[in-house]
Amino acid sequence: MRSTTMQRQRFLFAALGLLTLWRWALLPTLELSPDEALAVFRVKHGQIGSFFEMGPLVPLLARLGMLFGGEGEFGVRFFAPLLALAASLAIWRLMRGLFDEQIAGWAVVIVNVLPAFNLAAVTLTPATVMFALVPVAALCLRIALLHANPLHWGWWAAAACVMGSVLVQPPALSTMAAVALVFALPKRLRHHLHGSGFVVIVAAWLVAVLGWFIWQWGNGWPFFSSGRCLPEWRLIPNLLRWIVLASPLLLGLFVIAARAGFAQATLMSHRSLPLAMLLPLAGIDFLYGPNEPWPDMGGAVWTLFGAMLLAHRGMVTDRIAVEEKISLRTIAIVLAALQSAFLLQTDLPRTLGLPWRFSQRSGIATDYLRIVSADPSSSMRGWRESAKLVAGVLQKAEGRESWFVLASDWPLAVELDHYLGQTESVRSVQDDLGAFTGRSAIFVTDDFDAVEPPEAVRARFEGFEVLSVARIMHAGNEVRWLKIFACHHGRKPDS
Repeated sequence: MRSTTMQRQRFLFAALGLLTLWRWALLPTLELSPDEALAVFRVKHGQIGSFFEMGPLVPLLARLGMLFGGEGEFGVRFFAPLLALAASLAIWRLMRGLFDEQIAGWAVVIVNVLPAFNLAAVTLTPATVMFALVPVAALCLRIALLHANPLHWGWWAAAACVMGSVLVQPPALSTMAAVALVFALPKRLRHHLHGSGFVVIVAAWLVAVLGWFIWQWGNGWPFFSSGRCLPEWRLIPNLLRWIVLASPLLLGLFVIAARAGFAQATLMSHRSLPLAMLLPLAGIDFLYGPNEPWPDMGGAVWTLFGAMLLAHRGMVTDRIAVEEKISLRTIAIVLAALQSAFLLQTDLPRTLGLPWRFSQRSGIATDYLRIVSADPSSSMRGWRESAKLVAGVLQKAEGRESWFVLASDWPLAVELDHYLGQTESVRSVQDDLGAFTGRSAIFVTDDFDAVEPPEAVRARFEGFEVLSVARIMHAGNEVRWLKIFACHHGRKPDS
C-alpha cells in the first residue's frame, strides 16, 4: 500500500512539472490584461514603488520576468506558472503534515482544476502572487506551531508572506484576519495570540500597511477617493462570480465540506488550519470580490482552502459508497477542468459555431450580469488592434504640431501605452495634465455612448473634433468600440 501511494505521488509531481510547461506555452496566447499592462507601465516609467491599484511586488515580478523572457506577454508572465507550482507544493506539504499523502495528493489535484487557479497560473495579477503567498504562509504557520521556539524561522517566514500580501494587494485585511483566526479558532492555540511569534507577524503587517498609508497620503488618497474601498454588495451577482471561479459542482461540495468541518472535532483542534484560513478569506471576498477586474481574482484564494477541506472530507466520509464517491469526484474534477479550459481559451465555442455575444458596458444595476453574458477574456483581446488604430490616427495627425495620447481611464491608457510602444507615456484623464499646456491631444475612449469628450477634457482644450469611430473585433466577435477625438491646444489648468 505504501509503495502504491509513493508511485501516485511521483506521478503527481511529474504531472505538476508537465502542467507548468503547458502553462508556460499558454502565456503568449493572450494579450496583457489591464492589471498586467499597469504593472508593465509602472516598470517602464519608473513607478515600481507606487501602490496605485496594486502593490509594488507585482511590477517587480514583471520586471524580473522581462529580464528572463523579454518584454512581451511571455516575459511579463514568466513567473506565473512557477508561482502556481509553488502554491501546489505548499498545499501538498501542508496537507501531508495535517493528514496524509493521499489526501494531500487529492487536494493538489482539486486545486489545479479550479478555474480561478488556472486563470491565475497564466496571468500576472495580484491574484497570481496571492495564490502562492497565502498557502505558503499557512504552511509556515504549521511548521512554527510544531516547534517550541517562540521565534522559530517559521514565524518570520509567515510574517514575510503576510507583509508580501500587503505589497501585492493592500491592505490584505483578509490575510491578516485568516492568520489571527488560525490561533483563535482552537482553544489550545489561543495563547499564541499574545506570543512573540504572532507579534512578529502583526508587526510586519503593520509596517507594510503603514507604508501603504504613507503613499496614499502623499498621492491624494486615490484608493479612498475612488470608492473602491466601499464596494456595493449583491447576493446573486456574488454567487455568480463564485460559480465562475470555483465551478458549480465544486462550489457546492466546498460548502458541504466547510459545514462538516464545524461538526468534526478533528478540524476544530490542531487540524483546524484550512477551515480557519477559509472563513475570513471567503467572507471578505464575498463582500469585496466583485470589484476585482477580470482576470484578477485575488480574493478567490479561499478556494484553495476549500479544496483542502473537500479533499479531506472526500477521503474520510463513510456516508457515500466508494463507487458513488469515485463517480462524484471524477465528475466534479472533469467539469472544473473543462470550465478552466473554457475560460482560458474562449475562442473554443466560436470554433464550434456557438456565438458568445459581448455585452457592452452597462449601468451599475446590471454590471455584474456581464459575468455570464460577456466573453471572460475580452479584457485580454483586441488591444493590439486598438493600438494599431490609434497609431494610424496619430501618424496622420502629426505634422508641425506635437500630439500626446490621452485615454478615458487608466486601463485603456496602460494598454495603449504598452502596445503603442512609444517613449512618451499615454495619459489618462485622472492624471495631472499641467505639463501639456499648449499641446494637442488624441483622446481615446471605449465608451460606446460617447459623442464627445467628457466635460473635464473639453475644459482643458480649446476645441475638439471626431477623427475615427471603429469596432474592434476578435474571432468574429466584437470586443470593444473605440472613439478617437482630436483635442486642440491645451489650456492652463486654472483657465
